[in-house]
Amino acid sequence: MTDGSRKIYITSEAKKLEILASLELSGSVRTLDRLLRTSYADLATSTSEEVRAKYARWLEVAQTGLAIEAEWGEGALLDLNDPIFVDMRARGDMNPVRVRNAEAYAAAHPGRKFSSPSIL
Repeated sequence: MTDGSRKIYITSEAKKLEILASLELSGSVRTLDRLLRTSYADLATSTSEEVRAKYARWLEVAQTGLAIEAEWGEGALLDLNDPIFVDMRARGDMNPVRVRNAEAYAAAHPGRKFSSPSIL
């Protein structure tokens, strides 16, 4: 039974940037998009011009990725070699549809990395 209270986690700007970079590298565009629009939206008004520029770029990356996933299916951009996804697959915790979409996209675009500058 819970008391109805909510836990609030404070994450530093540096940690947020680290997490967003990791999400981009792993091809997790849906999570990237969700965080940018919700709990990490404060990065858009950072005192650092560099942070604001990274935030704006990640917004573009997320929108480009979501457009690709709209065509290829959810999870199409996932890097299945990312250690997190390797572990999830080994435990049977990954949605098989997302795995198939990622495999199909990778087969159709050999050598293309979602996180490369050319994606935009």
